[in-house]
Parts: sequence; structure tokens; C-alpha cells
Amino acid sequence: MPERTRSSRKLLVGVLAAIAVVIAAALAAPFLVPASFISSQIAALVNQKTGRDLRIAGPISISLFPRPALVAQDVTLASPAGGFSTDFLTAKTVDVALKPLSLLHGAIDIEQLKLSQPTISLEIDKSGERNWIFRPPRPTATTAPSTSSGRAPSFGAGDVMIVDGTVSYLDQRGGTKRTVGGLNMTVSLPSLDAPLKAAGAGTYNNEPVTLTLGVASPAELRAGRASAATIDITSARGTFAFQGTIETSDPPKAIGTTDFRTPSLRDLLAWARIAVAPQDSELGALSIAGKVDLSGPKLTLADAAITLDDVAAKGTLVLTRSDRQLELDLNDTALSGGKAAGKIVVDDSGPLPAIAASGHLTGITVNRLSLNIAGFETLSGTGDLAFDLTGSGKTMRELVASLNGSGSINFTNGTVGAAGLGPLMRNTIGPVVNDKTIPREIAYRSLSATATIRQGILRNDDLKLSGPQVSATGAGTLNLAPRQINYQWNPDIVGLGTAQVAITGAWENPEYKVESVSITKGLSIPGLKLR
Repeated sequence: MPERTRSSRKLLVGVLAAIAVVIAAALAAPFLVPASFISSQIAALVNQKTGRDLRIAGPISISLFPRPALVAQDVTLASPAGGFSTDFLTAKTVDVALKPLSLLHGAIDIEQLKLSQPTISLEIDKSGERNWIFRPPRPTATTAPSTSSGRAPSFGAGDVMIVDGTVSYLDQRGGTKRTVGGLNMTVSLPSLDAPLKAAGAGTYNNEPVTLTLGVASPAELRAGRASAATIDITSARGTFAFQGTIETSDPPKAIGTTDFRTPSLRDLLAWARIAVAPQDSELGALSIAGKVDLSGPKLTLADAAITLDDVAAKGTLVLTRSDRQLELDLNDTALSGGKAAGKIVVDDSGPLPAIAASGHLTGITVNRLSLNIAGFETLSGTGDLAFDLTGSGKTMRELVASLNGSGSINFTNGTVGAAGLGPLMRNTIGPVVNDKTIPREIAYRSLSATATIRQGILRNDDLKLSGPQVSATGAGTLNLAPRQINYQWNPDIVGLGTAQVAITGAWENPEYKVESVSITKGLSIPGLKLR
């Protein structure tokens, strides 16, 4: 081989080796400095972008191959200044994989960020400030860290992985606290200006919950402006979906459509620890869909379609939150063929949670509405209902026992399911009564009653039912919390006669005592004995 060729190859190998050394040195340069310097540079960059203090209390390890990477232990990202009780984020380990080509240009671009055993604390302080709202400081000459070249490195983003994390929520204004554990999530954020996508799962009250989130422009959100977004939450207790725009301004805003479904509202409330629900068949399947408009403390749900326990409603709901108080307004809502208007106020500012509820339902039609009181199982018909109630208590039983107020019903052309009436009358006036004589459902032309409630005891003195086969009047009390009844029921059965019946004891299994019986004139009942 000619000497010139041999020399050229040696020169080429030498140049390539030199280039390799220069590239390796350029890649390694950011790592050939003390860990304290690196942590201070990273902290300064984070502060520049988020306005938050970053602390790295544990050791920092650095690797160059197969790609540049940095692992930091015991990392903390502070909450903003204010009355917050804890830091926004703490992580046992933060593993950062960097893009090597970006380092050649003095940029820190994250290829992947892995947070192991992080704790994310979402908190609202007593003044209403939220620690998850990031407000970067205005750029100043001293904000960015200095470099030897005089050029401040850029700071990009990539995929973020959360492994075995915990997310907590605390509202200092009311003491509400919620925690989701076992969180495993992947967040895709190619750059700080690119769309964000997140998907993962966690555990709340020992049950799994999955979450997917999409944000079209995180940069707009950081600037306090609006961005298109989607949210989907799924669990065995129900599903929630939102599609529209969100805005992290002050106050935060959201506009779009929402769809919420649960097989049992009662079980959902108990699982979410929102309220202690009654242990019967009420508060079952619930679905809510409509146009949502959230602006700070006010939430409006327009064109809402709501179904609860087979009762359907359509209209507009307005939910307003003030300091430790919730107010729900319903105006001209279409409900079961009629209209409904009312207001519910929940106040948690006093020593006991308090509720005030009033409403007027006009021209509604109910079909086999559950009653389950003293053998009267269901109610069907069309008419008006009104109520005005107040109460307070830490549990549902305490709340019901404290109720005060009034109510009324005025229905026409319906039925009352009364499975216990047939056996009662058969035992009372003997062989003239059989199962076919007294139907399980009593048809009526009109049904009316008014009631007052004092300390959980409902008093009614003017119940009146008028029907083709059975008419009746009634008066007495219902003790709502222990579900006890003390009532005088006076049925008048066409062709048979009348009776006065005292109904006492538990709603589900009361005692019936016939106090008097009047037989229709002309009936002959051999061996009839009154008791």
C-alpha cells in the first residue's frame, strides 16, 4: 500500500478520534462539575420557569452512557408564598434522561422524567389561593443562571412518568381532605409549548380509578389563558367526562360539555365520603349531561338532562359556592311532565352542617314512587308538591331529626299501592272481605294533605283520599329519624263499611289496631265480632 494512502488513513483516524473526544467532552462537560453547582443551576432554571423554589436534599448521581442522565434523591418543589401547609411536590427519586444533541447547544431538553414515590399536595388556603396555579416571575437580568459562555441554557420537557405516587387535596376553608394513592401515570409533553396527554390509574378508598387528560396548549394555561382540554375519569362507582376549554386564571374557568353517570348515587356519596346516605332504595342510578360553564365559585349547567331513580328532569342548574356554603338553584326545570323550581343551601360555617331546602313541583307525574310507610308501598298520579325545610347535623340521622318546616301534596287520578290493606280489612270484618274485594292498588280521583315538621316529627291532620272503591281520611305523626308512626287511618270501602284503624310502631312493620267498624246497612255477617 502506498505510503501516502497509509498516511491519509492515519490522518483520518486521528481526526475522527479528535472529533469523538471533542463530542464526548462537550457531552460530558455539564457533568464534570460539582453536584452542588448542578443542583443550584437546576433550581435556578425551575424558579425561572415556575416561580417556585426547588430543593435537592439528597445525593445527585450522573451518567453519560448510553445517554446523559441525572438522578436526584429527596427532591422538593415548594408551594407558592401564602398560607399553604406543605410543599407542592416531594419525590424520593427524580430520574432525568437528557437529549445529548441539545447539550451541545447549551440546552437542557428532557427526554424522560421519572418521579418515584412522589407526593403531590393540592391545597387551597384560607384566602382561596390554590397552590397548583403556577405564576412564573417576570424575567429579570438576574433570573436566569449564569454560564461560562454568557448564554442561558434553555429548558425543555419530554415524557413524565409517575411511579407509586400519592395525590392529596386539602381545602383549608372547610377542612375537606381527599387522598389518592398508588398512582401510576404517564404524561406526554414533547415540549413546554406542545399538547399534553396524560393517562394513568390510582386507588381511592381501596378502589381503582383511571384518568385520562388532554390539554391542547399548556403554555396558554401557564399564561393564565384558555386551552382546549378533555378529562375522563372511570371507576366502578361511576364515570365523568368533560370536553371543552379550561382556564387557570383567577378565578379558574371551564366551558364545555359534561357527562356524569353512576349506578348508585347513595354508594358513590358514601365511597367519596361526601355524605352519609340513607340505607334504602332511594338515591340509586343517576345520570347528568349538559353544557357546563364554570367561573370561579359559580357553576352553571344548562340544557341539563338529569335522571335519578327513573325520575327525569331537564333544565338549568346553578351551583354557587361561597365561603363554606353551597347554593343550588333550579328555575323552571322540566320534571316528570311538569315543572320544578327551588333552592337548596348547604352551610358548613357553623358548629354543625346546616341545610335549607325549598321547592315547588307543579303538574308532575309520578309512577310507582316508593313510599314504604305502614304498608303503603307506592304512589302514582299527577299533581303538585311543595316543601320548605331546614335542619342541621353531622350525620343523616341527626339532620333528619332536626328538620323543621312544612309541605303539601295535591294529586289527582292515580293509585296508592297498599299491600297491607286487604289483610287488615279481611281480619277486621271477616268473611265478607276477600283478596279480590280490596285491591293491592287503591285507585283515587284526588289525594291531598298538608304537614308541618318540628324537630324531625311530621304532623298531618287533613289527609283526604277520594276514590271509586275506597275513600279515606287520616291524621297523626311520623317520627322521621327513628322511622316511627302514630297515625289514625279511616278507610271507607264502598259496599262494605268504614273503620277507624290506629297504626303504630316501625314504618316497615307497624302494628294495626282496629278501634271501630261500621258495616254498610243491609249487610249480614254471621258470627262477626268486633275486637
